[in-house]
Amino acid sequence: AMCKSDVEVFEWSPLVAAAKYKLPFTLGHEFAGEVEAVGSLVKSFQPGDRVAGETHIPCGTCYECRTGNQHICSNNMGVLGRNVDGSFAEYIRLPEISAIKLPPDADFVQMSLLEPLGTALHGLQKAQVSGKYVAILGVGTIGLMACELAKALGAVKVISLDINEHRLAYSLKVGADVAVNGMKEDLVEVAKRETEGRGVDCVVDFTGNGRVINQAIDALATAGTLVHVGMVGAELTIPSYMYRVVYRELKITGLFGLHMFKTWELMMTLLRNKKIDLSSYVGAVAPLADYKEALEKFNDLNGRAIMLP
Repeated sequence: AMCKSDVEVFEWSPLVAAAKYKLPFTLGHEFAGEVEAVGSLVKSFQPGDRVAGETHIPCGTCYECRTGNQHICSNNMGVLGRNVDGSFAEYIRLPEISAIKLPPDADFVQMSLLEPLGTALHGLQKAQVSGKYVAILGVGTIGLMACELAKALGAVKVISLDINEHRLAYSLKVGADVAVNGMKEDLVEVAKRETEGRGVDCVVDFTGNGRVINQAIDALATAGTLVHVGMVGAELTIPSYMYRVVYRELKITGLFGLHMFKTWELMMTLLRNKKIDLSSYVGAVAPLADYKEALEKFNDLNGRAIMLP
């Protein structure tokens, strides 16, 4: 599947340039496929197994890995499609620890969406959305997934925000209760109105936009939580930080992909019990050879562009 971050790399945006990736490398980190061969020490997989893959490649021995945070391994052994060749190819080589076994009848097109689904789920896990008012900012594919997942996890009300009317309408179909066009309405006013004046309990931001993030802070209830997922390409400034954040005891946390392996286990449980429908997020399916056309159409899709090798 093609991710917005893949588009950013292809266009070599300022954010990507600042990361100083070493060229050349093969893009792609959202995928599913069939095991072709295994190494002599591999115990959990055999040829013919259907698998998806974890984006992160942990070392397994650093402090972060040993305390359950393999996805933010301090030795940074690799991130697929960035410093390790990724999945826009016919074959990919993956360590056993980063492969996830799928059911024998798994649909490859839908299962290629597990990585973005997991990112959305991890954000909601951090926000602890059950029984709460939740705002989802930015409803690209992952934001749309977050709207549906938030309801599956027990959110009382979900507010979506974007500037794309088509995606906002789609967010209402998959789980949002209220959709806000940020160019026409004020997020803070809507949040207060929809929560009896309190503000939302949690915000999950997929925009990375400084203006939107500052609005989110003011839309939060006292002791609320902001989970920051979107990539910020510029310096982020939060004016009056003491009064708006510290004195209100807000919690602001970052997120980098899925939590290995807590997110994967919950995600597969939700899918097995049909709590989310991945077919809703297949925007287009095309041969990998047509990747340039898929890149050009990416922003017009409700879901991911799925590339078939």
